[in-house]
Amino acid sequence: MKRRRFIAFVGIACVALPLEAHAQSTHPIPKIGWLKIQGRLHTPSQLQAFREGMKALGLVEGRDYVLEERYADGDEKRLPGLAADLINSGVAVIVATSQPSIAAAWRVTKSVPVIGRMVDDPVADGMAQSLARPGGNITGVYTMTEEMSPKRLEFLKEAVPSVRRVGVLMRQDFPSASIAKRDWQTAEAAADRLAVELVALNVETEAEIVSALEATSERNIDGLMTFRNPTVVTYLDLIADLARKHRLPAVFDAREYVQAGGLMSYGPDIDKTYRQLAGFVPKLLHATPPGELPIEEPRSFELVVNKRTADDIGVSLPLSLLMQADKVIE
Repeated sequence: MKRRRFIAFVGIACVALPLEAHAQSTHPIPKIGWLKIQGRLHTPSQLQAFREGMKALGLVEGRDYVLEERYADGDEKRLPGLAADLINSGVAVIVATSQPSIAAAWRVTKSVPVIGRMVDDPVADGMAQSLARPGGNITGVYTMTEEMSPKRLEFLKEAVPSVRRVGVLMRQDFPSASIAKRDWQTAEAAADRLAVELVALNVETEAEIVSALEATSERNIDGLMTFRNPTVVTYLDLIADLARKHRLPAVFDAREYVQAGGLMSYGPDIDKTYRQLAGFVPKLLHATPPGELPIEEPRSFELVVNKRTADDIGVSLPLSLLMQADKVIE
């Protein structure tokens, strides 16, 4: 009897294993696309943060999902082709890491969900009907980057009360001429209240960045800030280096610039934003339409100060500012 039971058990197991394997083969592991305008080695902590966010949700890479990564290596024109390549590879979701990446994916597909870190108002851009109910295939986190420009100017003025003329590294065509003009007007209104004059430094290339910052002294520019766009993100190390070289107190929108040697930043904690983006994935994989997932705001903002850079460029940071800082690089 024992022998018959053993043979029966083995027979059932032999039948069950192929069935299980067949079931797995008919339900392939979902692919998640990762679309980035810069190269693989540019700010790798963002992808790591996304992976950590997925892991915190119990989603194991290689078991519950696989990542398909595509990088444009700083060439914005390559993004639509890379987005199409991701679609053709069968991704279930695209994670777009910048405004150009989101726009490129949106132009290529209106069916595959795209989640992204949005710098610009998605409703004003026409990508969403509203933040509460986007209605299309775009959702994610709207970081309100340029809306924070007045606060960044306030921090710069608090750090260096003598600042009078602030150069703004920007692209007058990004993300469109009308939005760039609106962002400029928002910053200019804040500058007027602070008795500061803004000077537009329109740059699109590495050479234009060097030229603009080399000329700051003769133009009596004594401070610097940036509007986030692909150019200033791609060349963040160069901008931080030149600001320090020319002893320019500079305020940025993200910690990565301060870690590269810039004076200070105020904006969303970008790593936490990518962990936040991971929260959209399980809902999308379980067939929740992206248009029904509200576009969220960042859950965490941070003020980061580089005291070492302050000492190098001769800025004595007030204690009041240091006490407000979430992180001080000594």
